[in-house]
Amino acid sequence: MIVGVTGVSGGIGTALEAQLTADGISVIGFARNPHSGHQTLDVTWDRETIGATIAGAIAPSQLFDGWVNLAGADILQGDVRKLPYLSRLHLLWTTDVEGTIKCTQAVLPRLRPGGVIINIAWDEALTGAQGASAELYATAKAAIIGYSASLARSLAPTFRVGVIAPGWVKTRWAASLSPEQRERLIQQSRSQHWISADRVAGVIMEWLKAPGPSGTVVTVS
Repeated sequence: MIVGVTGVSGGIGTALEAQLTADGISVIGFARNPHSGHQTLDVTWDRETIGATIAGAIAPSQLFDGWVNLAGADILQGDVRKLPYLSRLHLLWTTDVEGTIKCTQAVLPRLRPGGVIINIAWDEALTGAQGASAELYATAKAAIIGYSASLARSLAPTFRVGVIAPGWVKTRWAASLSPEQRERLIQQSRSQHWISADRVAGVIMEWLKAPGPSGTVVTVS
């Protein structure tokens, strides 16, 4: 089994690669700033460049069995946090939404019939949460849920599409926050607690190995 993963150098990506590899599954990882053994891929590139990068990462005789669109923008820390509202929306949209769509379109010719595509949303994308960042994040992730629902219908019965929608995940980003920031986020969240990257990765791996009905949204909270 061969699985492609974008955003593989992030917290969830690192955990997912470790779990898949331990289970004997081959991982081809992609990241904007890749670690050793990964492929360089910026999901904001044009579709043709993304397609060539994905095609070049796998042998001509091979096909992917699964594809995970993990790559996403961080709008909550560093200088990005200080950008105007619409600038942060643009970053989220081009990375999370357009990036997911472009990578999906690019991988389809190299995806084995019966293969699985997994997209990443947010457990509060459709219920909403307070604050400007939540507004922006919900906008992008709700779009991914809608896209995935339609994609599932378009690709049936050849491929299956799943959406994993975690709450706040305890990654390196979470560790960079102050105790006050972490507490405030959790108090405003649906889950009321931090979720480990390992847990999210485990849910993704389960769906890759035994996918549910196409178009399903799996909440991890």
